[in-house]
Amino acid sequence: MLLSNDNSKIKTARALLSKKGRDQHGMFLAEGETLVKEYLTYSDCIEYVLISENAEHYSSDMAAFDHYLVKESIFNTISSTQNSQGIVAIVRKKTYDIEAITESNLIFYADSIQDPGNMGTIIRSCDAFGAKSIIYNKGCVDIYNPKVIRASMGSLNRIAYIKADDNSEILKILADKGFKIFSAVVDSNVYLESIKEYQKAVIVVGNESNGIDREIISCSNVRFSIKMNGSIESLNAGVAASICLYHFGMIGRN
Repeated sequence: MLLSNDNSKIKTARALLSKKGRDQHGMFLAEGETLVKEYLTYSDCIEYVLISENAEHYSSDMAAFDHYLVKESIFNTISSTQNSQGIVAIVRKKTYDIEAITESNLIFYADSIQDPGNMGTIIRSCDAFGAKSIIYNKGCVDIYNPKVIRASMGSLNRIAYIKADDNSEILKILADKGFKIFSAVVDSNVYLESIKEYQKAVIVVGNESNGIDREIISCSNVRFSIKMNGSIESLNAGVAASICLYHFGMIGRN
């Protein structure tokens, strides 16, 4: 049992609560029974597992992995949830390049998505509807933020992803590889349902408040809107992205 706050594994796990710590160690936290089991499926990326003394029943499932029991008071300094299930996996980050990203003919481009819940929803919807790659730019929330990891429910395991430091540069690379850029905006007279087919597509959804950056808009082949019958002017980014991903996922199957 790990009793000391000075234990190196405890210190590392606690550091992963911050982006700086995640960047420094190249790891992140996956907390809760469902998430831990999801990541254990990919056992080569698990560094170790910490289990609260009050959740010792999980230990029998961890026999094949490096795992440690921790006093509850110490575990609570690592947990990022109010109602912790007493188990957290320390997971090594994966790395991808643009070649891996473009293996998918449907890519999602997240432009300055800052809400962790929205980002997690987008990742999960990409997994659900066949977009096997995500590009996110420097204005986005950290993709390894604990809230993003929880909201994505393990889907980050099943998609490729990279961070774009320069929007125009990476969009040019995608265009050169035959991808068309479809940007979701609020004021287009082209509606999502009018898009009937694609060969290679990049769906762009922008910031919750400001929409898509003008630089990205200028690189777009198609600007489209989601037709709505109600009185609201716009949808939140997670909902809008999910609708777009569903549509493109369905027409991509035809």
